[in-house]
Amino acid sequence: MQKRIIPSLRAKVSIGTIRRFLFLWAIALWLGGFTFYTGVVIHVGGRVLGSHLKQGFITEKVTNWLNVIGIIALPILLWNTAAIWHARGRMLRRTLVVTWGVMLLVQVELLVLHLMMDRLLDPQARKVLDDARFERLHLVYVVSATAQWAAGVLHVFCAMNGAEV
Repeated sequence: MQKRIIPSLRAKVSIGTIRRFLFLWAIALWLGGFTFYTGVVIHVGGRVLGSHLKQGFITEKVTNWLNVIGIIALPILLWNTAAIWHARGRMLRRTLVVTWGVMLLVQVELLVLHLMMDRLLDPQARKVLDDARFERLHLVYVVSATAQWAAGVLHVFCAMNGAEV
């Protein structure tokens, strides 16, 4: 009985199914995580902790994880783009490439910005060493991360639009 079940499962779980599952997983964890964290956790955390600075030191750690997830998600999104390429029209293909490229470039930028901002923090004392410079870098980080998120949402829309693959 067990020998019959395993081959039938293999026949039903195709590489396309695995790719689509990983695509959904990457989007849910990366873009969904970003959406929930920025939309809910940052605001609730600031209120509960009584300080945006205290919440900021939590966010510093969380964004490290979001960046790691982004690094893992980008190749999965590229794999999905390659797999659905011929089933999409010219405009959707262009948009998929452009949005993926934007997400990649912004991911590199976010990694660099994160390192720069980390140098302006004293985690033991929970202090920002140069408030003005940190605020400027943080604003660029927030705007860039939001642009990356928007590119991701558009990328998902284009990946889901068109023929089924």
